[in-house]
Amino acid sequence: MQLFGRPGQRWAWLGISADPYLFYTATLVPIAVVVALAGRQAVELAAALLTGALAIAVQALLGRIGASHHLNGRVPWQLVRLVPPIAFVAIASRLIGGPSLPLIAMFIPIVAAAAASGATQGATAAALVAFVLLVPELSTLGSTSTLGLRAITLAGVTLVLAFGTRRIVRALEQALVASRAAMVAERRRTRQIAALETVGRLLAAGGESSGQMEPIVDVIARQFGYSHVSVYLGDARWVQLAAQRGYTTPIPSFDGSAGVAGRVMSSGQLAFVADVSTDPDWIAGEAPVTSLICAPLTFDNRFLGLLNVETRGARRLDETDRSLVMIMATRVASAVALGLDRHKLASRAELFRDVEAFGREVTGSLALEPLARMMVEAIGRVVKADTLVVTLLDRSDGCYRVRGVRGVAEAAVGREIEIGEGLTGRAIRDRAIVIDDTQTPDKIPRTVRDLNVPPLAQGVCLPLISDGVVVGAFAIGRTTHMSRFTDLEVEGLQLLASSAALAVANAFLHAEVAEMAVRDSLTGLYNRRHFDAALDRMLAAHRRERLTGQRPLSAIFFDLDHFGLFNRDHGHQAGDQVLKVFAEVLVARFRTSDLVARIGGEEFVAVLDGADLSAAMAVANDVRELLERRSVRAEDGTELRVTVSAGCAQLGDEDSTSESLLRAADRALFMAKRAGRDRVVAA
Repeated sequence: MQLFGRPGQRWAWLGISADPYLFYTATLVPIAVVVALAGRQAVELAAALLTGALAIAVQALLGRIGASHHLNGRVPWQLVRLVPPIAFVAIASRLIGGPSLPLIAMFIPIVAAAAASGATQGATAAALVAFVLLVPELSTLGSTSTLGLRAITLAGVTLVLAFGTRRIVRALEQALVASRAAMVAERRRTRQIAALETVGRLLAAGGESSGQMEPIVDVIARQFGYSHVSVYLGDARWVQLAAQRGYTTPIPSFDGSAGVAGRVMSSGQLAFVADVSTDPDWIAGEAPVTSLICAPLTFDNRFLGLLNVETRGARRLDETDRSLVMIMATRVASAVALGLDRHKLASRAELFRDVEAFGREVTGSLALEPLARMMVEAIGRVVKADTLVVTLLDRSDGCYRVRGVRGVAEAAVGREIEIGEGLTGRAIRDRAIVIDDTQTPDKIPRTVRDLNVPPLAQGVCLPLISDGVVVGAFAIGRTTHMSRFTDLEVEGLQLLASSAALAVANAFLHAEVAEMAVRDSLTGLYNRRHFDAALDRMLAAHRRERLTGQRPLSAIFFDLDHFGLFNRDHGHQAGDQVLKVFAEVLVARFRTSDLVARIGGEEFVAVLDGADLSAAMAVANDVRELLERRSVRAEDGTELRVTVSAGCAQLGDEDSTSESLLRAADRALFMAKRAGRDRVVAA
């Protein structure tokens, strides 16, 4: 049986290189042999060889037993293995070297080696050596022999040596641990710096888009060893997922109302939670989380988003991770801010181009109805919205009515919006932009509540103001919180409102000019040019309808009696007042479908579509009687009255031209004047 290894290998047969206890036991034997040789005592040499061989054999046997039974790493077995070298030195010191006991000094390396192995081993070895040295002296208490004093001193030295060696070894062990930790930290820091440089290059190459965040998050997760990383972009009210790694079902977006992330969004301060179970704001998600770091992405006091790192299982984040995430958040925030600024500049340039195109488009239309529809389409192309309503001033009655819609029922067109109601009514009343994030049903104008208007997450309405007059308003809305109107969009809407107000004012002006071209400036009735054209259109329609059935059409000529004398006696100002009063009477008595015009100084004409001669005479008599009851005041306060004569005629079946109709009515008027005036005569 081989106890000491295979032959043919250097020192392997003794097992010295693999067994520290066997090693320092074997190193003690040559010392004893050399001392015996120096004393030239054959007996001592034999004792040194015999006891040394025995100690080595016992130590080798103990080593083999410990290896086979897995005992060598246990402290009790290590204490057992201290016995052979101590026993060897104790026996050899008594047998070799004479009364001076030179070999007792070999206890010192034994104690030192034991102390290096452990505190228990060192203390035990020191105690055994002290016991071996002091036991022989206990029988001669009171003796002051040199040998006894040396034994006592050596016993004390071994104890001091044991504790001192242990402290030195412990310090060396701690230094080694610290050195290894420093090396690990340095390697980790080197990897972190390299990863940060990679992140920096990626950030420099791109902007703030979600696509650009993907490789950055990938680098953070892979090179820093973080299993769960996510980046959210947005503002302090709402953030949306830009990129993530490690999550099966990540949260796509959220507001700042709850959770650790909500705390960071509201405070703008980094949150480092080493143990999420101790944080009252933590909300459990898809899987158990151990620790997290949530860092705000802020730049120049602007909140841009969140960088979130989480761990699962046994790993916990530490202060090093906190510092690292803070550095990465700063770099990511800078890149996001730069990307946003670039995007904002590009968006601003595009917006200005769109606004310019909008201005060209809407100012090219001078008719209000087509203009309203055009505004709806053009505004929708510039700023994306779910609903859009254009309201314009109705100059005939001063009310505001819906003229164009998108995303709302077409039945809303034509309905009145009362001032102060809803977004539009408030914008018209306040003459300022209105932004509402709480568009509840009670805020919808009463006139359109029956149309099932979609609820809005955010609505914006801008008044259209021209020369101090609110000529209309347009309101746009979005139905989801994820697409709120940005500051740039609101700025663009204000520019659109300015262009739209100018377009509406131009349309109003064009309508006024067109109205002036067909109206008499004094009475407001149609003038002769418009009357002739309108009568031709009316007669053409009448001729087409004759194919399906006979429909009467009549004309009435009015002439104020002795109006020339009236002007001479009372002045032209009084005469103008009479003309205005008579025009008011005509407007009040005739229908909107009738054609009424002033064709001369005191001559007026009316064409009644669908009225026969008797009906025309009845209307003419009503006008005559109404005028009799009206009066005007002269400069001296005197009440002045005038009368009117009228001639009526009906369009004939044989001759249905305007000339024949008006000629007949004019003849009837002449007969009324010849008959004494202030009367109605039929042709």
